[in-house]
Amino acid sequence: MGHLSGKLTKRQIDTLPTGRHGDGNGLFLVVKPSGARSWIVRLTVKGQKNTKGAPLRTDLGIGGVGYVPLHEARETRH
Repeated sequence: MGHLSGKLTKRQIDTLPTGRHGDGNGLFLVVKPSGARSWIVRLTVKGQKNTKGAPLRTDLGIGGVGYVPLHEARETRH
C-alpha cells in the first residue's frame, strides 16, 4: 500500500472486499467478513520498541464508516 494521502474513494469504501485498505498517513479502512466497515489509525508509540527492536505501533479505532465519514476520518489521523 502506498503512502499517498487520500487514496480511497467513496465507491471503494462501499465496495472493497474483506481486509485492511490504506488511505495514506496511517489511516486504514477495515472490512470484516460480516461486511462491517470501520476506520483505524496506525500510530507509532514514541520512544517504545517492539520485541524485535522496531518502533512500537498500535491501532486506534476511530469508528464505523456509517458514523465517521471519510473526511472526518482523514482529519482525525493528523
